[in-house]
Amino acid sequence: MHTCPSERKQHQQGTPGSGVQRFLFILILLCLAAVVISFLVIGQLWHSSTTPQQYPTPTLVVARSPQPSHTPVSSPTLVPTPTPTLVPTPTPPANLSQRIDAYINHLTQTQQIGQLLMLAVYTNSYTSALNQPLQQWDIANAIVYNQYNGGPLMPTTLNGWTQLVHDLQANANQALIVATDEEGGIVDRLAPYYGPTPSPQQLANTGNPQQAYAQAQLDAQRLLALGINTDFAPLADVYQGGAVDQSRMFGTAPGQVITYAGAFLDGLQQNGVVGTLKHWPGIGSAPANPDYGLPTITHSQTQLNAIDFAPFRALLTHKPGMIMVTHVMVPAYDPHEPASLSPVLIDQVLRGQLGYQGVVVTDAMDAKGLLQFMQQQGYSNPAQAIAEASVRAILAGNDIVECPIEPDRLAAVVAAVTTAVQTGRISQERLRQSLRRIIALKVQMGLISLP
Repeated sequence: MHTCPSERKQHQQGTPGSGVQRFLFILILLCLAAVVISFLVIGQLWHSSTTPQQYPTPTLVVARSPQPSHTPVSSPTLVPTPTPTLVPTPTPPANLSQRIDAYINHLTQTQQIGQLLMLAVYTNSYTSALNQPLQQWDIANAIVYNQYNGGPLMPTTLNGWTQLVHDLQANANQALIVATDEEGGIVDRLAPYYGPTPSPQQLANTGNPQQAYAQAQLDAQRLLALGINTDFAPLADVYQGGAVDQSRMFGTAPGQVITYAGAFLDGLQQNGVVGTLKHWPGIGSAPANPDYGLPTITHSQTQLNAIDFAPFRALLTHKPGMIMVTHVMVPAYDPHEPASLSPVLIDQVLRGQLGYQGVVVTDAMDAKGLLQFMQQQGYSNPAQAIAEASVRAILAGNDIVECPIEPDRLAAVVAAVTTAVQTGRISQERLRQSLRRIIALKVQMGLISLP
């Protein structure tokens, strides 16, 4: 169907005002879009202005142990870095026991054995006969006599004794503990040079412990001038009517002995000389002197603890460098072995019950009391008897064996102890126990410097 011309004209013109409406509608949409965009921009700007700026987390770096090549850090420093900085912890220094073990590990077996032996020296001056024990056997301790078994005075002068001790140290492969017996009274090694000094009994009779301290202080000064660093004194024995001379002891009651032996021990050790409590387990009631026979102490355990052991127990607080064990039977504790060969009296009682952890040294191993016991054990040859007894002494807990002075007997001891170590009779652990105690004492004395 065809439209008429009037109808086509009306359709082309449309409704009056329709173009203006479309224009206004588009304009309104544009305005609304602009408003929305403006709000979005303003919101983003507001969010940015109210949010704090983010920085990398700071790492605290503290210099724990400044090294010599670095400048020491006096206070912690904040270093901004996204990656934490790790400061390695330095290896802590080895403690004393570890350093002692390291020292022991560098000793040869001969040197280790030598630390457990004490050479007896009685001569007017150093001779080549001393080279073998000090250089081949590496013996690391010595006791110096100036009179022995009624023999003549040697050395005859103070300068001669000083030179002898100096030469012993100079020729030894290992630093020496050098000891002597300076008790005062009838056992007075310094008397030929300085004149007599009071006995322990006389010092106690003054009623003033300071007298005992002062005498020991003077003894220490004189001993050090000779090069002697250890005194086999004071006696901690309580006199109870025994065969050993009463003048050598500080009293008849434990309290008196504790007071005066303690003062004497302090006088030595506070002035540079190692003191030695003797004669464990106490010989104040012994019916014989172990130098001349084998005595038996008949006290009960109760009596021993109340009297004989009491000074040793109390004086441990004074930190004695050594305790000497003698050759005496004490059946209340060990009916089979003398104290010097008894694990019961050394390891169980002295160390275990009393708590002593220092160096234990034997009395002279050629004492007639010990030889008498070893003869009962079937050892008729004195050299072999002393050699076997020396091994037993170490097994019992002694750290240092006071060797016999005769060359053949000394050689027998060295051979027996060496064989016992090599065969495992003296175990490496037992050997090391003594070495630790001996080296620790020598470090304290300034004889050994540990790396």
